[in-house]
Amino acid sequence: MSRTAESTIKGFLYQFQKTIKSILESSYEDTVTVEGIVEDVDLVHADGSTTAIQCKYHESVEAFSLSLIYKPILQMAENYAANPNADITYKLFVHVQNQSSSSRSVTEAELNAALASTNVKLQPIINRIPNNLDKVGFLTKLTLEFGESIDDLALSIKALLSDIEIDNSDVESILYPNSINHIARLSCGDTPESRQINRADFERFLSNSNSTAISKWTLALNTKKQLLTSKRRQLSQYLSQNSRERCFYLSKDQLVDFCDGIVVFISNFLAKYHTKALHLKTPIFVLDCNSDELSEIQYRLYVKGIKACTGYIGSTFEVQEFFREPIKNNSRSLVNEREFQIRILSYEAQPEAVNYRKCDDLFFVCKNKPSEIDCIDIEMSEIGVPNFSELEFVLSIRNDYE
Repeated sequence: MSRTAESTIKGFLYQFQKTIKSILESSYEDTVTVEGIVEDVDLVHADGSTTAIQCKYHESVEAFSLSLIYKPILQMAENYAANPNADITYKLFVHVQNQSSSSRSVTEAELNAALASTNVKLQPIINRIPNNLDKVGFLTKLTLEFGESIDDLALSIKALLSDIEIDNSDVESILYPNSINHIARLSCGDTPESRQINRADFERFLSNSNSTAISKWTLALNTKKQLLTSKRRQLSQYLSQNSRERCFYLSKDQLVDFCDGIVVFISNFLAKYHTKALHLKTPIFVLDCNSDELSEIQYRLYVKGIKACTGYIGSTFEVQEFFREPIKNNSRSLVNEREFQIRILSYEAQPEAVNYRKCDDLFFVCKNKPSEIDCIDIEMSEIGVPNFSELEFVLSIRNDYE
């Protein structure tokens, strides 16, 4: 990962962390909007007032300089000018190296310096701020807060999470990563209403969380190995059972090595979990690809000695054909002696087929789980790893992922 990409992800993580902390410290009557109408986090209080919070994370900056906060100050000033009578207070939450946690007001001289900036990128904002801006009124509502580092903020959040009364809760492996993942998902909502949450709903979500959340956000935390190991341990109880029908939904947009690695992954999975006569349930691999790509993968599997059922009779798909049982020589036939060893399906071509029959375990390896897939009464796991090495580690196919 490039430094720029890593810095961008850390910036979002810091914002998510600040959102989580705001929720856990809020009143049960307050409402928090992630990616709010006003700022990164809008906290609407029971009395109708709003606290608008913007977060800036500058881990690589050794010392604070005013130009770092020109843009957020100007954005807040623009909002104030458009809503001078609204009951809104503004908080600018910033982290830079060698700056101890503290808070202070922004001076009129600092505001004037931002307004006088010659930065080309800031000119559109500056031009939208009226010349008669009530600077004193705005500055009385603005607080500059120098915040803790991303690691220290994580510790603060974990302390707050440990205070929630949830039976058998695991802060490190369950509550904290699920908190990050939940806020990240909320931030993608299309409307402000879809991005709203309150403390009671957040705690209720956590109380129902019983598995480790694995996504690009949680894997960016410094506890990646611990999280992957925790997920591996949780899944092992299902994978150790011989008589379960397993279905994988694999997205080529999620797995960077999808094209090169899909056949090897399926082969490795079969070698681990589908070889013996006792392995009766044929695994299903639903692939986020088109029919031509599916045919190519089927041929590559055939060359590797793996026969796949696609459900096609000629050029027509028949769902009954897809779910039929493979012909066996006898009840003791090993998997490789059966008519076919796996079922593979193009989700792009046949999305409705997934819901034709319920499996026992459904594993999603994708950025966004298709809402059309029925997961009721199924043991469902979301594994947002970026490559097959980490996926095989989580599934106990291999003992390392690096």
